[in-house]
Amino acid sequence: MPRTGPPPESPYPGPAPQRGRATAEAGGRNAAGAAPGRTSGRLRAGAVALVAGLAGGLLALGGAGLSGNLGGEGDTVIVRDALPLQDRVAARDGGRPFVAPPAGGGPSPDADGGSVPPIQDVVARTAPAVVKVITGPPGADPDGRLGSGFVISADGLVLSNAHVIEDASRVSVTFDDGTEMEGEVLGRDASTDLAVIRVGGLPAGVRPLDLGSTDGLVVGDGVIAIGNPFGLERTATAGIISALKRIIRAPNGFEIQNVIQTDAAINRGNSGGPLLDGAGRVIGINSQIATGSGGNDGISFAVPIDTVRPVVNAIVRSGEAEHAWLGVTGRQVTPAIADALGLGDTRGVAVVAVDERGPAGDAGLTPAGTPLEADVPLGGDIIVRVEGLPANDMADVSREVSSRAVGDPLTLTVLRDGVRRTLTITLADRPGDVGLAPGARP
Repeated sequence: MPRTGPPPESPYPGPAPQRGRATAEAGGRNAAGAAPGRTSGRLRAGAVALVAGLAGGLLALGGAGLSGNLGGEGDTVIVRDALPLQDRVAARDGGRPFVAPPAGGGPSPDADGGSVPPIQDVVARTAPAVVKVITGPPGADPDGRLGSGFVISADGLVLSNAHVIEDASRVSVTFDDGTEMEGEVLGRDASTDLAVIRVGGLPAGVRPLDLGSTDGLVVGDGVIAIGNPFGLERTATAGIISALKRIIRAPNGFEIQNVIQTDAAINRGNSGGPLLDGAGRVIGINSQIATGSGGNDGISFAVPIDTVRPVVNAIVRSGEAEHAWLGVTGRQVTPAIADALGLGDTRGVAVVAVDERGPAGDAGLTPAGTPLEADVPLGGDIIVRVEGLPANDMADVSREVSSRAVGDPLTLTVLRDGVRRTLTITLADRPGDVGLAPGARP
């Protein structure tokens, strides 16, 4: 919904990341949509359920683990691996990787000889900005939907998950000191599972969280999650980044790529809370878990902050979500495909389809002339670099697209007929029918 008054250019304190890592444009079908207490059909053998991290107070898990219903109306979706993680060891802009503190506390050395704060310091500094979010006005009996959120600006902007608030226009936001405020829902975006809330002010001592970037993260980096599992306020857990480039399904069936997988314990009620790096910066919003038991099995997923940053800015500016869009379908050039095309050790993304409505088509990007399922895509452009970085797979392309705003330029280096060409494409707003499950809302 539109809000009154001139919005700030950006709700975020501090500089934006140099390069974001965000989601793909391709969508998928929703694997469920069951009503509370009902399963959504038999899961295929070997699959695990991804459960939206909801909580209805201190409710027992019961036997609902495989249905994805843990006291709320979260969708059950199936997780699958994205393309293999490429070596990404660039240092993070302005920060250092987390290293567990030695026994007895105190700062820990990192690989560069510097130090990072111990977990205790990070939690003490950031926890006051983590809030409990309940649908309904302050003082009212909650309707069973409880989650987490976190403050990102001094004027009271709070981020949470769309599946926590669903269609509510007002929510109750409770701070660490017990202060309870009514929050206005400025907007929500089901395809990134994002909700943006505004409260009238911040209690004394609450400092907005700094937003980081997933750029340069590697498996093994330490992370901290803070939230309200089972209604237990501001619970902190720690772990590592277990994997990157995972794919999960948003509540409306859209595929979210470049998702962060962590073994930090996340349960119902953690949804909407922050996943922090070792310096206390937000790198993701905790959203789903993979479970065979109905509880935390050590596999949790956070939507990367680079994915939601431009969506938040659009919602604050206009009340409506926007999603930068290129309009291509790509396929990784594997060693076998490169050999068949005579490309040697060239790696990249073969363009196999171009949406005629998108900016890629307007810029002259050429798709392969073979069917999508062909063993070797022939005759089309191959994206070898995006914004100067190697394009090893479609996730590399999608992170650069989705971390940008509608109207931003994107530079691609493509291989066409053996010749490298550079294209600068102005990103468009993604059409509402792209990548959604049938009947789903954007």
